[in-house]
Amino acid sequence: MQPHRHAHLTRPGTKEQQWHQDSYFGYRKPLRHHQLRYIMAMYYPQDTTLEMGPTAIKPRSQYDVIDRKLHTNNKNDDQHDIYLVCQAGTVVIIHYDIVHKGTANRTSDSCRFMFKFQFNRLEEPTQPTWNHDPTNTFYDAADAGLLQPIVKHLWNWMIGRVITSQQPLIDQDITNWKTQLHSQDGKIRLNAAYNLALNNEYNILIRRLYNNKEAIRFEAAYALTACRHSKEAITELRAVLKKEEKNEYIAYSIVFILSEMGSTAIDTLPLLIRIVETSDSCLVKQYCCEGLGTIQANEQHDINMVVRCLTNVLADRDQPNDPKDSSHMRLTAALSMAKLGAKAIEAIPILKDALYLDQNRYVNANALLALERIGTNEALQIVLNYLKMSRWCTKTTASSPY
Repeated sequence: MQPHRHAHLTRPGTKEQQWHQDSYFGYRKPLRHHQLRYIMAMYYPQDTTLEMGPTAIKPRSQYDVIDRKLHTNNKNDDQHDIYLVCQAGTVVIIHYDIVHKGTANRTSDSCRFMFKFQFNRLEEPTQPTWNHDPTNTFYDAADAGLLQPIVKHLWNWMIGRVITSQQPLIDQDITNWKTQLHSQDGKIRLNAAYNLALNNEYNILIRRLYNNKEAIRFEAAYALTACRHSKEAITELRAVLKKEEKNEYIAYSIVFILSEMGSTAIDTLPLLIRIVETSDSCLVKQYCCEGLGTIQANEQHDINMVVRCLTNVLADRDQPNDPKDSSHMRLTAALSMAKLGAKAIEAIPILKDALYLDQNRYVNANALLALERIGTNEALQIVLNYLKMSRWCTKTTASSPY
């Protein structure tokens, strides 16, 4: 559970919000996640009617690759929008990046409460973690329309299945998808990009990372994550990153792709570490820090390099230039340390400093989580002492001060 949570109150007469995606605690994160890394849980403590202003969502919108500013121009779609009318005690779990809004409270005397909690994945999926039906192992996602290749990729990722290529295709399929990359419809372009990626046609997608239009670059980046079992694609991405590491747009896009690929991109760890140490871009370094947690080093030498890199980031506090971006880098480094868990045992002293000394609340929280997951007596004693110091007594109130 993320440290950020919020109690939303919609009073009678409150107007509806604009359609939007939530930010990542107010920090800049241009490439989000098609893979399920963050979710939001919305708890409704009272019966919530349509008139009380329930949350509304646009189904499947977490995969839309559009200018974020354009969300404010989204119109209501009565045929497809979902309004979360529900009974007291309902918890709704949604993809973190789905487009949503709070609607207007048209009652005269009923407040609507919604408590929002955020969660993120700490381990890469290796097998189904739900009540899985084995007959669905080869789910073809034919019911997903233009999202079919995306859903197939996500399904295979979440059940831990290695897919190196799709069924044999005729050249005309590849030609059609390449043509569709130039469609005016973003959904058609994204469908074509994922289909090309799933069939290891990565070169044309890498070239699109050079496009001046953000949406085109992002479509290519999201799709290239589906090449995670292609050694050739990873080798080429690493070569382009070495060549373009000073080009922020291309560099953070490729680092994002490698990070999303997880352990299959293990050979890129030395490059990501070097970029953290030499890059002038906090955004590129932030995505590198994320990658050091998702790619997961296993050899002791690699683990030592990763932990040393992340601890250096954590220890570099209060930089005068662009402190907000720097603190985002540190909270990401602390979260990656939590993903490493017991592997990060050498980082205990730096994590303790980050817990007590860092001015960013999310760095503190992620450092606490990392210490908990390291789990040694030393680490847990630091956790316990910190929690004892920060404990809030719920019995102490204005009417009962002693």
